[in-house]
Amino acid sequence: MTGKEIVNLIRQLRLNGMSDTKILDLIEYIETHDPKEQSEDK
Repeated sequence: MTGKEIVNLIRQLRLNGMSDTKILDLIEYIETHDPKEQSEDK
């Protein structure tokens, strides 16, 4: 994700009532779990 995408995501999630801690946990998950890893296991 680009910096701009992350900022837009944070703004939207805050508007939806998500806490900063949950936002950071979500971003960490997105950045550390490559979807390609799951498809290669098939």
